[in-house]
Amino acid sequence: MKILQPAWVHHDEKAIFSIDIHPGGEKFATGGQGNDSGRVVIWNMAPVISEEAEKNKQIPRMLCQMDNHLACVNCVRWSGSGTMLASCADDKLIMIWKKTAGGGSAFGSAKTAEHWRCIATLRGHSGDVLDLAWSPQDQYIASSSVDNTVIIWDAKEFPSILQVMKGHTGLVKGVAWDPVGKFVASQSDDKTLKIWKTSNFSLFKTVTEPFEECGGTTHILRLSWSPDGQYLVSAHAMNGGGPTAQIIERDGWKCDKDFVGHRKAVTCVRFHNAILQRMAPKTNKSQQYCCLAVGSRDKSLSVWLTALQRPLVVIHDLFQDSILDLSWSHNGYILLACSGDGHVACLQFSAEELGTPLSEEDRNSLYQRMYGKNITVDLNGQSGKDSLIENAELLNVSQSKLTAPTLIPQQLPPIPSQLPTVSSIPQPLPQSTVLKSSTSQETQRPILKQIETKTADGKRRITPMFIPLNDEAEVPTAGTGQFSSSSASKSSIMTVETRPEPPTPSTSKANGIDIDIEALTAQTAKLDSRLKKVTKIPPPVRATIPPDPEKPSTQHSPERTSITIHPVVSGKATPIQGPSVKALGDYRIQVVNGAVKTGYGPLCRVTVNLLSLPRPDKKLWDTVIGSPVSSFAVSKKYVLLASMDGSIRFLDILNGSPVLPVMSMTSPVIHSTFSSDCRLGAILTENCTLRVWDLNEQSIFLNGSCQDIMGTSFATLLHVSDQGVPFIILSNGSSFTYSKKLESWLITNSMDPIMRHGLMTTKVGAVARNLKAFPLTTVQSFSNFQPLNARSFLDNPNVAWQFEAMLVFVENQIKIAETINSPTEMKHWYLMLGYQLAQHGTETKIRQVLDGLLGSPFHSGSDSSILGIPKHTLLEEILSQLRLQPKWQRIYMEYSDQLKRRPQSQSSIDDVVMKPLGDGQIEKLKPL
Repeated sequence: MKILQPAWVHHDEKAIFSIDIHPGGEKFATGGQGNDSGRVVIWNMAPVISEEAEKNKQIPRMLCQMDNHLACVNCVRWSGSGTMLASCADDKLIMIWKKTAGGGSAFGSAKTAEHWRCIATLRGHSGDVLDLAWSPQDQYIASSSVDNTVIIWDAKEFPSILQVMKGHTGLVKGVAWDPVGKFVASQSDDKTLKIWKTSNFSLFKTVTEPFEECGGTTHILRLSWSPDGQYLVSAHAMNGGGPTAQIIERDGWKCDKDFVGHRKAVTCVRFHNAILQRMAPKTNKSQQYCCLAVGSRDKSLSVWLTALQRPLVVIHDLFQDSILDLSWSHNGYILLACSGDGHVACLQFSAEELGTPLSEEDRNSLYQRMYGKNITVDLNGQSGKDSLIENAELLNVSQSKLTAPTLIPQQLPPIPSQLPTVSSIPQPLPQSTVLKSSTSQETQRPILKQIETKTADGKRRITPMFIPLNDEAEVPTAGTGQFSSSSASKSSIMTVETRPEPPTPSTSKANGIDIDIEALTAQTAKLDSRLKKVTKIPPPVRATIPPDPEKPSTQHSPERTSITIHPVVSGKATPIQGPSVKALGDYRIQVVNGAVKTGYGPLCRVTVNLLSLPRPDKKLWDTVIGSPVSSFAVSKKYVLLASMDGSIRFLDILNGSPVLPVMSMTSPVIHSTFSSDCRLGAILTENCTLRVWDLNEQSIFLNGSCQDIMGTSFATLLHVSDQGVPFIILSNGSSFTYSKKLESWLITNSMDPIMRHGLMTTKVGAVARNLKAFPLTTVQSFSNFQPLNARSFLDNPNVAWQFEAMLVFVENQIKIAETINSPTEMKHWYLMLGYQLAQHGTETKIRQVLDGLLGSPFHSGSDSSILGIPKHTLLEEILSQLRLQPKWQRIYMEYSDQLKRRPQSQSSIDDVVMKPLGDGQIEKLKPL
């Protein structure tokens, strides 16, 4: 570990209250006091971490300085995409900054390397604004203030306020967003920490016990949520009269653990952005954990790993004043800290000290096991956060259902003649293993791994998880690590393992022993009342297609196939839990399942409010639905409601009247969406059915299936463009789009080395996300994979393959953009093709591309453009790159001359007047 303290990072000897590293890692921002105003400064990271860059006068240290705030700046935070910077100050304002072309300068100072402009000023607080937090995927910003409130701002429509959350009775000094998107947490001087639900921004939980002895001795209380969402760590708390950082567990919101050791109040805590892993020294097994930095008023800093009982490092007297903010780099091992004495410190760690970040696929898999849903952004701003499963029992019920998807409608009773024979059902373990004695019931139950937790009051909680036959799987733990604690854990965990029952519905005989399946199932159900009794359905590991009843049922019958279904969670539709609200402009659409109780069963209520209505009651209309809603989408014209019985409804958003009759799918919908122009509505069901409707024409636009691309993964996101092109992102990071013309799925992202290299090299993720203008690039940026370690390139010095791979990638990007009708992206990739050809191309390849765009002097007008862009325009783009390389000057001049002469010859062919001729008359055609 290295400690660096760049003396040139300062605010003219004034206090620095906040610091934050850009997601790209190449710069960082500081906020604090200026000479006569609040000051925000953006600094270059390279001179901080590199002595060579620091000595190089050609490398700027300060990138931009903004003195727009009228009073001291308390917090600066980068958006997750890195395109915006938010700052808040004592002037009661929040400013949103965005980079613009050219350099800039503060008044009376020299020109700076970058120019950042204030694109929005948020006014809503009546007092100093102390802390900020961006939501996952940059949909919202939460701000806390001395006016005792937390305000949620709509980051898509600045300066719109979604909610003012009132409940604190003291200064609110810290706010943090749950990485899952389910909650927002705030900490205040009123000796409470409050947790708010993001579904309707109502108060969910108030934690008071750890803060009863605390006093308002800190300027800020910056709390932080662990990257796996399992732990919330507060700032200033007390335990036995000593200052601590309190650990609040998501499971039950227990407060029996904390970080101890600091001599004065903890001012700020900050988790590392990644879930880390390394090999445990004793067991030599991979362990996952989180990393946390803690800053205090005692001028010291400590770094903790949740896998260790003691801190990894403690640095005393790092500054001359309190530590006020901390920030980790997103992809590296850098920790920055700032202090009230106006200085900044940089701590550089190594992979051996901290560990390596979890890959994107492993992280998604972890989220899937914990929450029943992959944490992926909804491209239409409909994150589906309300369908996240927080309750352990509901999660496991959901898992058990999902492991047995069937192609037979579940509501129909099974026909005896179509029941699978014993030969087609997964066989139990060998009888020598299954039947140890006639009295053993423990070894005759279904294959289950169960975690039984005994709580402090003696109650048992049993969490079942199915294990696929012939596959090895590990039982996921509730979290990613174990915190060191000042008090002992209050629960113990034991593992209960059972074995498969024979497949027959009543009794079975093996080796002369009668096995009563009804009795065994009843005995299993006694473990917990929440477990359902299964008698006629085999263990939910495989799904079988029943044979035709007229044909004999044999094991090798071609009409019956066995499909192995891996246990996935988000591939199964689940009813929306609790009130679910989606906002679109001034519209607020709320869905509440089971809101109305009737003698026939519960009804779902759908309510639409319009905030702009000039009356106290903002309700526009409401209606009821007879089946629980599993997914719904909203556009400016329509509301799409999909229910668990497979029914789909399109309603007019103005009055709730049906746009189309109620339609039925063979399985429930898991994803629904609208195109941005509201013309198209799309759904994706459990059994991979994809439908897109044209609501203007009231007709089907696309009817297909995505079974070809699923494999062992599951869909996490569905989007449809204005042209009717669907995009699907899978849990493993792959993404696909469908071509009606080709009747095939096109790969837009995968683990293919050529595609990974192309996406990383061209920095697709750095492009501003805009689905309407850049659908391909935006989808690819959302499903990027974990970048490779630099060591892999050192071990393999061969780089010749990269040039060929890049040409293959770029040409495929051009064809995809052309197929999905995205002219702007197609033009961009042609420009990238020109750049690659200029750098590493051959004369043969360059001529092949240029000849294709130049065309024949006698080509028809319909072939002279692609997606409305003239081929000659694309040719000029490539030539503009070639002319910068001296070795291609001859080719550049040759094709430039042809391009200049081409319009004259072209006009003599195209601009011709065709006149009708009389019988026997011959007339020479003349140009205009």
